[in-house]
Amino acid sequence: MSVTTVRLLKAASQIVGGDEALAERLGVDGATLSSFMTDRRELPDPLLLRTVDIILADRQSQPPLAGQPRTRWRTAT
Repeated sequence: MSVTTVRLLKAASQIVGGDEALAERLGVDGATLSSFMTDRRELPDPLLLRTVDIILADRQSQPPLAGQPRTRWRTAT
């Protein structure tokens, strides 16, 4: 697993209120989440996508920085 994936998990954990809350959101137990966060076990793609969704949702809910336009994500049609 990459350092980037571990960083994503840590960022998502901060957003949702800690590792226990993140484990619940991802549908895994605390020990499993810990193994992902310490790079002992590879994070499956569906859980990686859920993690990214948490971060993107948080980013979209934040007001834009001064002088920066709000980023809008488009979905494929």
